Amino acid sequence: MKEKMQPQIDEKTCAGCSLCVENCPMECLKIREPAFHGDIDTIAYLAEPEDCIGCGLCEKACPIAAITLRKP
Repeated sequence: MKEKMQPQIDEKTCAGCSLCVENCPMECLKIREPAFHGDIDTIAYLAEPEDCIGCGLCEKACPIAAITLRKP
């Protein structure tokens, strides 16, 4: 049986473009809300890890390779 994988998002690399969010079939990725008014440093995160099926579409959609699939 194949081991379940989940996306790990490199917070220093992620640009918050939301392509991973748009490509997630399970809708378990989200863009973090700004920490304060004027904050432009938003990033993607795995909001619903229990819903993730480990398909890898988010990793493939990321144009800057900020996402890798790993064991949870």
